[in-house]
Parts: sequence; C-alpha cells; structure tokens
Amino acid sequence: MRPLALLLLVLVGLVLVGCGNTINGRGAAAPLVRVHAAKDLDCPDEEVRVTEEFGGVYKAIGCGRKAYYRTLCEGLSCEVRGEGDGPVGWRERPDQTTPVLPR
Repeated sequence: MRPLALLLLVLVGLVLVGCGNTINGRGAAAPLVRVHAAKDLDCPDEEVRVTEEFGGVYKAIGCGRKAYYRTLCEGLSCEVRGEGDGPVGWRERPDQTTPVLPR
C-alpha cells in the first residue's frame, strides 16, 4: 500500500473513533445528568452516583433517593429529561394550519 493512502486510512479511522467516543458516544450526557440529579434529589453533587443504562437512559442515586433520566445528544448539545418531563427530543413545531407566505 502506498504511504499516502495508508496515512489517509489511518487519519479517517482516528477521526471516526474520536467522534464516536466523545461527541455522541457513551457517557456524553453524564455531566448534565449529574447537574439535574443533584437538584432533583436535593443532594450534593459529590454524593450523586450516575450510571448509564441502555438506550440513553441514566440512573442517578444519591442521599437515599433514585431518579431516572432520558437523554438525547445531537452534536455537542445534549437534552436531559426526568421521569415526568415528557419525551426527550420533542421540539415545538410550527402550526401547520397557518400558511406561510413568501417574502
């Protein structure tokens, strides 16, 4: 294999591995879940233990309480919802019955 092609292959592999492990990879929403859990559980941050479950669900345990959070990360932005906060990923959509006129 030519050196340039090999170098390109290695660089592409590193980029794919790096993106998968940082931006949308496992644990990406954990810091934000910890912030929500400390407030919801009324517990100091250092006493909250956060573990990732299957499918973007996190479990937080602290001060004798437990809470579950659903998460969705898009790029560098993660959304965290508690058990009673509605579905994660829901975005307000414009009313489809009102026509939008071109400018």
